[in-house]
Amino acid sequence: MTEKQQPNNEHSTNHATNVDSQYKTIQAVLRKNRKVSPFWLLPFIALCIGAILFFQIIEEQGKTIKITFTNGSGLVADKTPIRYQGLQIGVVKKVNFTDNMQKVEVIANIYPEATDVLRENTKFWIVKPSVSLAGISGLDSLVSGNYITLQPGDGDTEDQFIAQEKGPIAQVSPGDLLIHLVADDLGSISIGSSVYFKKLPVGKIYDYRFNENNKVEIDVVIDKEYSHFVKKDSRFWNISGVTANISPAGLNFSMESVNAVVQGAVSFDSPTNSESATENTTYTLYASLRDAKRGIEVGITLPNIAGLEAGRTDVYYQDHKVGILSALTIAENNEDILTGTLLIDPNQANLLKTNTHIVFRSKKPSLADLSDPQRFFRSDYFEIIPGDGTEKLQFNVIKENELLLKAPNTLVITLTAPESYSVSEGQSVYYNNIAIGEIVKQKINVEGVEYQVAISSTYRNLINPNTLFVAASNFDINLGIDGVRFESAHPEKWLQGGVRIIAKKGLGEALKSYPLYKDTQNAESGITGNLVEPDITLKTSTLPSISKGSLVLYRQYEVGKITNIQPQTNHFNVDVYIYPPYKHLLTDKSVFWVESAAQVDITPKGISIQATPIARSLKGAISFDNSSSGKNKTLYPNELRAKSAGQAITLITDDATNLSKGMSLRYLGLSIGEVENITLDPKSRKITAQALINPNYMGMIAKEGSTFKIISPQISAGAIENLESLLQPYIDVEVGKGKTKTQFNLTQTSPSRNKYSSGVPFILETNDAMNLTEGSPVLYRGVEVGTIRKFDLNSLGDRVLIHIAITPKYQHLVRKNSEFWVSSGYDLSLGWKGAEFNTGSVQQLLKGGISFSTPSSTVVQPQAPANQRFLLQIKRPVEAQSWNSGSLPNQ
Repeated sequence: MTEKQQPNNEHSTNHATNVDSQYKTIQAVLRKNRKVSPFWLLPFIALCIGAILFFQIIEEQGKTIKITFTNGSGLVADKTPIRYQGLQIGVVKKVNFTDNMQKVEVIANIYPEATDVLRENTKFWIVKPSVSLAGISGLDSLVSGNYITLQPGDGDTEDQFIAQEKGPIAQVSPGDLLIHLVADDLGSISIGSSVYFKKLPVGKIYDYRFNENNKVEIDVVIDKEYSHFVKKDSRFWNISGVTANISPAGLNFSMESVNAVVQGAVSFDSPTNSESATENTTYTLYASLRDAKRGIEVGITLPNIAGLEAGRTDVYYQDHKVGILSALTIAENNEDILTGTLLIDPNQANLLKTNTHIVFRSKKPSLADLSDPQRFFRSDYFEIIPGDGTEKLQFNVIKENELLLKAPNTLVITLTAPESYSVSEGQSVYYNNIAIGEIVKQKINVEGVEYQVAISSTYRNLINPNTLFVAASNFDINLGIDGVRFESAHPEKWLQGGVRIIAKKGLGEALKSYPLYKDTQNAESGITGNLVEPDITLKTSTLPSISKGSLVLYRQYEVGKITNIQPQTNHFNVDVYIYPPYKHLLTDKSVFWVESAAQVDITPKGISIQATPIARSLKGAISFDNSSSGKNKTLYPNELRAKSAGQAITLITDDATNLSKGMSLRYLGLSIGEVENITLDPKSRKITAQALINPNYMGMIAKEGSTFKIISPQISAGAIENLESLLQPYIDVEVGKGKTKTQFNLTQTSPSRNKYSSGVPFILETNDAMNLTEGSPVLYRGVEVGTIRKFDLNSLGDRVLIHIAITPKYQHLVRKNSEFWVSSGYDLSLGWKGAEFNTGSVQQLLKGGISFSTPSSTVVQPQAPANQRFLLQIKRPVEAQSWNSGSLPNQ
């Protein structure tokens, strides 16, 4: 064991020797530790950062100032902002009273970037919302509340300020021009009023006060982009308020604009040869342009026109006042000529050229001007119509109605009228309410009035030979059957008047002369005067549904009117006027008739109603055509009578119950005539009816063999017949083939109520009336020969008396031994041979009836006299079925 270990130890010794030989020993270096630790640098760094933040916070806090106000309305600590040009530059920190409690002291903080505005002359004030005639200010304070604003001033840095009572409406910004105006009084000017240059607002009134001379000094701020227009030699004048002058020319009402009236306004000129104004320059404010005496003097020559007055007649350009008539005198050698001077706004100098026209315009009142008071109250005035060329300061004034005559390619025509229709010289000519011309001259002669009219070259293409000219000055109200007719021009022309045209299609050049019509209706009808002569006078025995003003139609087209109706002893005279374009339709063959308001045609298919227009129905109308054989001045009641004059037939009948005047005659359903009149012949006691036949059918109807039958409805229990005649019975015609004939018998399809009026009376006695009624038939062998007239009781009341009437034609059938029985429509008999049941008609079953017959014998009994009494049997006699005797009527 020991021997085995020795080699191992040797091996370990050798290994250690080898390791020592491989690694060398290094000498260690010893160092000493530092006395101050780097950890102590952290507090120093933190101190530096804190100092930097402290100074930054101090710097961002801005500057604290003190502002003293007379009251602190709306100021809230830590909430009320301080603003400049819309941006917040600070905030109120504290709000306190001063020591004497008379004022309010505000401590505020101004942001660092805005501290440069804190100078000695900086002004502070409170902004509150306010509404006045000058406008609305402080509108943003409605949302955020009151706030403090300022106007930067000059001087040294300051931190204590006394606030203003109120701030200016317009603030002076860098580049704006502040000038001062001096006036004897303020007039209508207020803070915020506009300052105009060439009608353009270029600045505002800043403030005003009394100066040391007790005059009003007004501060004006001109916007920087317009400040160069203000010159050292500029003059300012007041254009505010309303100027109204009453003179022979009328009421002269002048105002610059609505804003100028409400707020007041100032205008100024800008001389070209003057230097630009400097800050705080003082000017005189004149009461008007005339007082400023800075207008351009323009000499004028014009006709002697009444109503012109220096200092009151204005000059306009495009509805803007640009000057005034400053002087006016009568020419030395001619009293009909005036010379004068116009004072024109220097800003309008470019209008005065060689081809410029100055026009004198008379006032034309118009309801359209109500929306523009300045135009409505404007009196006579001058208007500048600019042209090109070189500068010119002397003009001949022309009237407005002569202006068109000087224009190239102007159309000049003449209008003639029997009277003026309120049209006068100087009025306009209109088309679709657009002025296209002027009435240049007016001439009155024995025949009427002539007008010279000038039409602008732009609109001369509207005038052709068919053009109509109508007075636009009329304001007419006519009352008639058709209601109220209101005839007038456009409302704008009610006061202005003039002439309007109705353009018509047509070719060719304009005529030299045209008629002037009173209104549109006369123009369309060709009536040139107020009084028209009738073309024909018609006569009628009775006045139909027409009146003065009723229409005259030709084939349903209006061609004239009735101008007058005159009652005479036995007739009426009707004056008819045909419009000029249609006079050729009236000939010697013309025949007239009255148009019905409606035509009703009743057929099995229904009722057809053809009505005329309401206006025609109310006014009435007559028609005519040229179908007459000769001159005819009769006014017929309808077309058929007019065309069938002399074409008539006579119808004779026993009863006129279903016959009426105007009843139609029909052939195969076609109306060929009508009944004109119905009379009673006292000799024959017959009804005679005159029927007019359409000439086209007269030769076919008026022949022997023709039959005429009245068709009326027949309603019974058995059937309903002729229903188409329920509302309108008619006469049915069957054409014959014989010779010409004009008198015919007229038959009826239904029994008349008066059929038995001349019948022979008889009296029947019975115990009970049963189902009998008045009007029930009396039958002989099933044929109706009479009727029951009435029922009565005898004096004892134990009998019913039935009064019947037998037509004279069949009275001989009633003999002294005749027997009467109730014919109720059914009969039931029972016997050994069985039952026998007999029925009559349904009508007889419902209405009842009486039958009679005469027993058979070798000797015929005499005819029964009138009012003979008979016994009414309940049932038919057994032997009656075999009675077959007859009798002849008495000779």
